[in-house]
Amino acid sequence: MAFFALLPCRDEGDIVGQSLRHALTWADEIYVFDSGSVDNTWEIVNDLARSEKRIKPLRKQAVFFSDTRVRGYLFDRAREAMRDGDWFLRFDADEFHHIPPPEFVKTRLSRHETIVYHQYYDFKLLESDVLAWERGEQTLADRGRPIETRRNYFVPSLYTEPRLCRYRSTMRWADHVSFPFNAGFLARERLPIRHYPHRDPVQLARRVRLRFIMMADTDNRRNGTIDHWLEAEWRGLVAKDNDPELQYWAPGQELPRFQFTNHLRAPSTRMIQRAVHAFLLPLLDRTRPSFTGDSALQPLPEETQRRLIQELGPR
Repeated sequence: MAFFALLPCRDEGDIVGQSLRHALTWADEIYVFDSGSVDNTWEIVNDLARSEKRIKPLRKQAVFFSDTRVRGYLFDRAREAMRDGDWFLRFDADEFHHIPPPEFVKTRLSRHETIVYHQYYDFKLLESDVLAWERGEQTLADRGRPIETRRNYFVPSLYTEPRLCRYRSTMRWADHVSFPFNAGFLARERLPIRHYPHRDPVQLARRVRLRFIMMADTDNRRNGTIDHWLEAEWRGLVAKDNDPELQYWAPGQELPRFQFTNHLRAPSTRMIQRAVHAFLLPLLDRTRPSFTGDSALQPLPEETQRRLIQELGPR
């Protein structure tokens, strides 16, 4: 039983090295697609891949990020190495799995549970962190420290989506879905992930600007608007220190275990789903469309990529 990680990334040079090294503690293979970074993300990925053959840099291409097309492309390429009973996992460069997925499968899942949703612990950039940055007490040099020593306050997320799935050779992931059809029987437990989307003021300002430029393109908006991608001012994403939802965590401590159930259907529905997943999935798979290959990726217009390079590229 092998574990495959599928990583799309773009302009995550400050964190992607830490993220990959952490994933190497549990992943058998890590497939990486860079959707057009204008920083050193792709160079970091390839530097690590030269010494660690489990990292598979697929390609770098300036495309619109589509949760369906880009992730579907990664799965379509990685499945060539998968076998029935293996597991694959969607993840992003700002995510760190608090429980290694192989351990989670072994200790938290029943045998019939084959798809797992995530439990985000959203670590925040606080107003006090921004003030410390402005006083020079925090600088770009701090990026050399592990992210878990820099951001210690989180909010548990009620939002969840599928992340970890047991592979079967008949499953299909079409261009317009963000996970394979009828992926499996849904686990009650969620996979705990420490999520660090806002790491320092410079990174957050770049992140907001990149996404705002991408969403300004009419063609990209047709892919579906993501509300937080429309945020034009990074300070609006900084958390207040007195936010009552904030919880503190330090490296080495246990994270609190949440038992949210908003991802689950009613018990009667789950009984039907379990029967269907046990006996009918290969038949249902035959009725589903397949991924269309490289043609599914939507290239960025040259004008948009030039603007990104001009505004966010190295000086």
